[in-house]
Amino acid sequence: MRWSKFNRLSAYARADSHLVQQTSYGALVTLSGVCLAILLFFSEMGVDISRGEHLRISLNLTLPALPCAAISLDAVDISGSHGDDNSLSVAHNGELHKIRINADGSRKGLGEYIAPKQQWGPFTLRRPQEENAAMNAALDKHEGCNIHGWLEVQRVAGNFHLSVHADHYFAMRSTQEELGRLLKEQMASHDAQRALQVPTDATTINMSHVIHKMAFGPRYPGQINPLDEYRRISDVDTGTFKYFIKVVPTYYQGWTGKMLHSNQYSLTEYYSPVHKGEVQLPAIYFLYDLSPIMVTVKDARGGLAHLLVRICAVVGGVFAITGMCDRWLHWLMTSVISQHDKFSYAAS
Repeated sequence: MRWSKFNRLSAYARADSHLVQQTSYGALVTLSGVCLAILLFFSEMGVDISRGEHLRISLNLTLPALPCAAISLDAVDISGSHGDDNSLSVAHNGELHKIRINADGSRKGLGEYIAPKQQWGPFTLRRPQEENAAMNAALDKHEGCNIHGWLEVQRVAGNFHLSVHADHYFAMRSTQEELGRLLKEQMASHDAQRALQVPTDATTINMSHVIHKMAFGPRYPGQINPLDEYRRISDVDTGTFKYFIKVVPTYYQGWTGKMLHSNQYSLTEYYSPVHKGEVQLPAIYFLYDLSPIMVTVKDARGGLAHLLVRICAVVGGVFAITGMCDRWLHWLMTSVISQHDKFSYAAS
């Protein structure tokens, strides 16, 4: 009796099973509703079909503790395509610029940094003496480097990374005589693999960086990129930064109806410190992968009628969901009570 007033609040009156009549047209309406719900669900999703196109990556970042001469950018994907900061600057592949930065953050000079033509082979650690002197002078002045521009890659998983290659590191902190002496000592042991592992102290390479901009495609109004104005500055330790990026193809439709094909992305960061004595040199990796699901963003300006429709949809959806919950709860309680009655009857 005490629950009778509370039970009157139920909006879902429950009739006995013998009073409920199931008809063929009711089943037809139910099946039609299920099909309509599935159709509306898949109409809200889209599959990216632009696999043949290229992906443009726009970037602007600064490494305040490394000169431009010591930094190289390489890009590679799962198809085997590879490029560096020199080959990527060619037309149709990208346009990258290196700007020398003073210790106070100001720009050094009016022009951009242009790497000298390399006259040494891939199996030679010898670099021109004037290039070594220029790199060491930049280090002594605590120069940094700003890299900005764009590059085009295939729409497949891949990565691009900034690193200090071993030959750059040798030129930064070793003279030609010291390097030759080390190689002779290693060669004397008749161990070819060991001869290539010249002892280094990778902890002297500071990979602190500021990412001013990182975008995959053109920007649309209201877009937020997780890596914009992203800072990782440290004077204590150094290591390898890995940014795992999930690129989601996005179509943006403005209120005028104009469509713009762009991309959003999510970010997961991983940092691996480099300790003294390790052979591995620190680097910054951007590892990207593309989602097969496409997102459509619409900029719509609705009137009063649109507001009323949305309110009705919300209220109707709430009642529909609560009705389903009520039916499931009623079925569960009925099953539990019937099982309890069976056990009670069997026990008696």
